[in-house]
Amino acid sequence: MNKKNRKRELKSWHIYNWTFLGWAETGVKSIAITLGMWAFYLSRNSQAWILPSGNRLIQWIILGILSLGIFFAIFNRWQNKEIVSMIFVFFNNFGHWGMFLALIRNTGWFLLPYFALLMMLGDLAKILFLKQMRYTERNLSPNLFVYVTLIFVIGYGLIDLLSCLN
Repeated sequence: MNKKNRKRELKSWHIYNWTFLGWAETGVKSIAITLGMWAFYLSRNSQAWILPSGNRLIQWIILGILSLGIFFAIFNRWQNKEIVSMIFVFFNNFGHWGMFLALIRNTGWFLLPYFALLMMLGDLAKILFLKQMRYTERNLSPNLFVYVTLIFVIGYGLIDLLSCLN
């Protein structure tokens, strides 16, 4: 396919071939997302709004930063016009922000370590996918995508580490 046709194809909505690792990431993260939405559901009756303290405050801040990263991913997915990742990024946001809000309603803390562990495992699968496919967008270095995903792995790992210290 020539460059002109390839550019036209990329401007229209499409479904990418995600391979096994891409679908493994999606599956594992889907479980985590479900936990985040469940935590939010469990918080629906809570009248308490708290600002966590100590390790929990650090966990909450890290989750907030990671959630902002997931929020900004919406714009990247829109540019890529890939249908599966566009749908998934919305659910990913619901899961992250659901967990974030559940924590300030003082519920969901018991689910947070599982949420973070599953998201971290999903991102490790994503790193393998990125390396295997030498995935890139807009002529950026494939390593950039690995490094950005590694930031998420570290963030989720810190959340889990701090859960062990609570």
